[in-house]
Amino acid sequence: MRQESHYSRFAKSPQGAAGLMQLMPETGAEMARLLANEGFSDPEDNIEAGVLYLRILYDLFEGVEETNRLELALASYNAGFSRIHDAQKVALLLNEVPTQWQGVRKALPHLSKEAYALRSSVWGQCKPASGWFENAGETIHYVDNVMGSYDTFRRTLQ
Repeated sequence: MRQESHYSRFAKSPQGAAGLMQLMPETGAEMARLLANEGFSDPEDNIEAGVLYLRILYDLFEGVEETNRLELALASYNAGFSRIHDAQKVALLLNEVPTQWQGVRKALPHLSKEAYALRSSVWGQCKPASGWFENAGETIHYVDNVMGSYDTFRRTLQ
């Protein structure tokens, strides 16, 4: 919530994400349905929906070492799981470990339109399955900031 909305229940992104957890409308509606909530605009419902969504993403990386699993789930929360999955494929081509955040972090910029040469060897049409991704820096910054806050909170509680 700190990174997403700076704790503002009224936060709304230019892309349409809303609330404390900055859920996109379709994602929020799906999480509300799974939770049997009427919606996700109420702060408590928004937090519950965001936590459920993060848990679903976290579970998609089963078997991955704990810190990398959390970082990959956070990257998916920000960029979308399909983008992170595309970056994992590129990480393999870069001889990086696709289940480690550092490998995916290095691969994310290669999903941009400008990274034609690498993409053409992965996708015949030179376009990642989830489309072009021009916000690699934003996602990398997001994961770094959330993990930094997480570490600070953990140290404070110890």
